[in-house]
Amino acid sequence: ATLVCGSAQYVGSAVLAVSAALKSGCGYVKAVCADEVKAAIAPNFPQTVFSVQPDLSSRAIAIGMGCGASQALHDTIDYLLKEYTGTLIVDADGLNSLAMYGTDILKDKKCNVILTPHIKEFSRISGKTAGEVLAAPVACAQQLAREYAATIVLKSAGTVITDGENTVINTRGCSALAKAGSGDMLAGFMCGSVARGLSPIEGAACAAYVLGAASELAAGECSEYCVTAAEVLAKISAAVKNIIVQG
Repeated sequence: ATLVCGSAQYVGSAVLAVSAALKSGCGYVKAVCADEVKAAIAPNFPQTVFSVQPDLSSRAIAIGMGCGASQALHDTIDYLLKEYTGTLIVDADGLNSLAMYGTDILKDKKCNVILTPHIKEFSRISGKTAGEVLAAPVACAQQLAREYAATIVLKSAGTVITDGENTVINTRGCSALAKAGSGDMLAGFMCGSVARGLSPIEGAACAAYVLGAASELAAGECSEYCVTAAEVLAKISAAVKNIIVQG
């Protein structure tokens, strides 16, 4: 799994994304990031491999977590869409860059694509109002999935995951996830899940379910009000173990 993540302003986004990817079960996690981000990751997660550019041999690449929206990020997404043949997960500022500089690049691609918007991000890339999306989230997500031949992960109280034909709705989780950092962890775990062999829709569903279960465990100890992203992260292993034991 390769993660293109972080910036001077959002170092923590990269740390959370990488740490979640490392818990996903994939063999290697590579990070493409600035030196100040590398300095935060390396001491805590020495197993991370650092690279100056995305590794096109990776099964999955996630891009956008804490990067800051920019033309340069949009250009990198465009390059990956045209040259990469694995699964590309576009998250956070990757989505914002698409909204700012154009979504048409999504129609010319070699790779599988997963887009992971929350309601406002979905509104920006689809042109629909937030009210329209909230009124019909499943239909809106399915429409966008078909338009771009992509898997859509529409994040809200219930997460809609669809490739336009198959649709999964995840109801695991609680308001503990409605906080900064949750999306970074989701994208990282999703990237790792696809990298270890799951299909885009399976990897997205797996990540949403596991993070939801982890948030419930964390809230059980700390309350939904006080849970931080770091505490959800710490419960991922227990959530996975519970799921395996329960079959």
